[in-house]
Amino acid sequence: MLIQFRDRSYLFDAARDASPPPPVSRVILPPTQDPQGPLLFVSGDRVAFRTEPDLQANVIERFNKGREVRQNEINGDWVFVRDTDTGRRGWISGRYLSPTNPTGATATN
Repeated sequence: MLIQFRDRSYLFDAARDASPPPPVSRVILPPTQDPQGPLLFVSGDRVAFRTEPDLQANVIERFNKGREVRQNEINGDWVFVRDTDTGRRGWISGRYLSPTNPTGATATN
């Protein structure tokens, strides 16, 4: 006796097309609420923005006069800041930070 099976894959395709899966929902989270410390300005040229509060620590970038940063923490003569342009965080020697912009430009934040 020979039993013949018919291909019924079209039924699965028809069922899938009749009720497609729901769209993926997107959860939009609010921006992180970092403490907003005072706005400070770099007062020198090529000032090191470092990974740790130490002269031997790696330099992330060098900032020029007038660069805006937000103070987050103080550790001795070092200030932990968030760069307002990139959002990166690092340490700058407090002697190179000023509450007023040395270039005379107005703050953007």
